[in-house]
Amino acid sequence: MDLIFTDPPYAKQFLRLYQPLAREASRILRVGGFFLALCGGAYLDQVFAAFNVPGLEFFWKYEIELAGKEGGMIWPRGNTKVPIMTRSKPVLAYSKGRGLPRTGTLGLFTSNGADKRWHHWGQDVSSARYFIDCFTASGDLICDPMVGGGTTGIACQLIGRRFIGFDIDPVACRISKDRLEHSDAMTDMPLFQT
Repeated sequence: MDLIFTDPPYAKQFLRLYQPLAREASRILRVGGFFLALCGGAYLDQVFAAFNVPGLEFFWKYEIELAGKEGGMIWPRGNTKVPIMTRSKPVLAYSKGRGLPRTGTLGLFTSNGADKRWHHWGQDVSSARYFIDCFTASGDLICDPMVGGGTTGIACQLIGRRFIGFDIDPVACRISKDRLEHSDAMTDMPLFQT
């Protein structure tokens, strides 16, 4: 696998998913391959701890700025009652060995935000396309083990990457499969029209 690009659920009850995900990334990535995961900010310290597995090296913490959005609410842990407003979401990048992105990457990528048409936790295609393009080359194999609504697959179609995705939710798999089979990805993203 050249890249794992995924968006696990952010809520506390799903933190148990992060360490097995990191172990699997360490196992299936080629040397120099990357593991990128979008994650929420409320439990970022615990996500970093879960990703600390043999075979993976922390590369960088990127941010997707949510342009034109009021932001999301992070309810603090502990005794404080004051929420924190956020206008960005972290993207953690790890490499297997000492990998380098194919191109230079921005530390802060601006996006119009989530796309909930296919999945209640769906993200926009432009963010996925940007990061996949920066970290892989044409023909590379990309995996999304939490495929949701198929956003990673659409991004791969746009830029000529091979894609494999799966999900524990059979409805999400069916929606993603349909979306990928019936997508005219080139017309979905005017940026790529000539």
